Amino acid sequence: MLDALQASWLARAVNESQLATASLSALHLLGFTLIMGSVMLGSLHLLGLLLAEQPTAAVVRPAARALLAGLCLSVVTGVLLVMPRASGAVMNPTFRLKMLLLVLGVLLHVFVVAPLAARAHAGVWTRRLSGLASLMVWVGVAVAGCAFILLE
Repeated sequence: MLDALQASWLARAVNESQLATASLSALHLLGFTLIMGSVMLGSLHLLGLLLAEQPTAAVVRPAARALLAGLCLSVVTGVLLVMPRASGAVMNPTFRLKMLLLVLGVLLHVFVVAPLAARAHAGVWTRRLSGLASLMVWVGVAVAGCAFILLE
């Protein structure tokens, strides 16, 4: 299946065009910037370090929209960038770590951070631990992504 993906006309078009690869890389980075900006805002708020006087929902919900937009942009461009080398990427432990952390970050947001925003009176330590966990996972995605690019 991965070989067929790599042999597709779309994978060949991306692989043979520096402009396409550069444009997709720029859009991928823009998407990840939206993700990291929203994660930083929400996590630092949960840690009590930013906009502490604001209700959690007022900070996390708008940031979640930017996170979703960035995630959509990054996933689409990421798939297109990986297509020409899908077999190698899937076998790369750094790439797999990045994907694992990405999924963990999304699950953490959906099942922990977003529900915290809906609850008006979450405990201080619950909020702080959630903010710290979110920040650590998403920074891990960034580090693994850089490592994949540098070590590939």
